[in-house]
Amino acid sequence: AVSADGWDVYAWGCGEKGQLGRELAWDKATKKQYLVPSTPFQIRLPSPPGCALRDCHSRTLNENFLDWIRLKVKADPMFDATEACSMYLTHRAFIERPEAKLDDRLKVRSVFGGAYHTFLLTESCNVYSCGLNNMGQLGVGSLEPPHTGTPTLVTALEGKSITQLSGGEHHSLALSEEGEVYAFGRGDNNQLGLNDGQDIHATPTLVSSLRDVRVRKVDCGSNQNLAVSRAGDLYAWGFGEMGQLANGKAKDEPIPLLVEAQEVASRAVLDAASGGQHSVFVAMQIAD
Repeated sequence: AVSADGWDVYAWGCGEKGQLGRELAWDKATKKQYLVPSTPFQIRLPSPPGCALRDCHSRTLNENFLDWIRLKVKADPMFDATEACSMYLTHRAFIERPEAKLDDRLKVRSVFGGAYHTFLLTESCNVYSCGLNNMGQLGVGSLEPPHTGTPTLVTALEGKSITQLSGGEHHSLALSEEGEVYAFGRGDNNQLGLNDGQDIHATPTLVSSLRDVRVRKVDCGSNQNLAVSRAGDLYAWGFGEMGQLANGKAKDEPIPLLVEAQEVASRAVLDAASGGQHSVFVAMQIAD
């Protein structure tokens, strides 16, 4: 759960693999403490190697200001930067005071939970993940560490304008503002929809078969997925032996399949969700 101001994140339940956003010694006392939401945690900017966060911030400000001046002078060689330079130097002196504190917190927009892993989406659309990573479900590009309680930036999703994530048992999906779907983690039951013969993808990979579909929601079941398009179509893929894909075959689907069952074909799907081995959707009748 995220506080209204976006600074505090609350987590509770089982946390032995770091899915509560903390490195915890999972003993009896800790288990009791997290039976209910307790002390919140925050995501903070890490200090770059060999550089204090305050120094890095000052350098970045300096570089940004110089870039701005160059653009102004390029546009107008007679541009007078005296006032701007004075304001900048005053600001630099203010933030570099010994008693000044840099707020390194990141504001969280949304949180998403998988079976043993967690995603946090910041206001700047960056994705942080924590929890179990034995199948690459955190999307950090490696199976190391096998689990972590430290929310870690998913660099492969930077700049993708991610708006939603979903986690299954050992796999994950991310959805961009443009409706693109990225999959990562375990894929030995076709969970990733990539059909490339690889059982694991530790880095988020575009689901190319949905490239021409404007998806507005994704949802992971344990080992299967659903996607709802902006046009109201429903797509399903992954493990399907229990009929959870609505493909009428009780078999897996290696890539996203448009669900054309009679109950769906005449309706626009509004929402969909998948569980352990079942799925549900909400739809409205399409007018003739």
